[in-house]
Amino acid sequence: MRPEMLLLFLGMAAVTFLPRFLPMALVSRLTIPDRAKVFLEYVPVAVLSALVFPAVFAGDGGEVGAEPRLLLSAAAVLLFAWKVRNLFGSVVLGMAAYWALGLLPGLS
Repeated sequence: MRPEMLLLFLGMAAVTFLPRFLPMALVSRLTIPDRAKVFLEYVPVAVLSALVFPAVFAGDGGEVGAEPRLLLSAAAVLLFAWKVRNLFGSVVLGMAAYWALGLLPGLS
């Protein structure tokens, strides 16, 4: 192996490892206030909503609307997730519902 390749690999390892390790090492020594913990609990829900809602309610041209197939699949997943609280089951149900609704005439 050429020395410049070894330096390249070590450099890539350093720039990959340090941005992950340093914040974890610094934050793990801090005591996070309870209000901040409560705030941080809502971050995953907000991020997931920001990803899902535009996919369901935005049309191809940027207009607001809902494709019935996506809306029905999302409604089924929402009810399932609310009652069962199972992430894997919600993902499987969403994919199955979207696929099954695509077989119906008028929703494909």
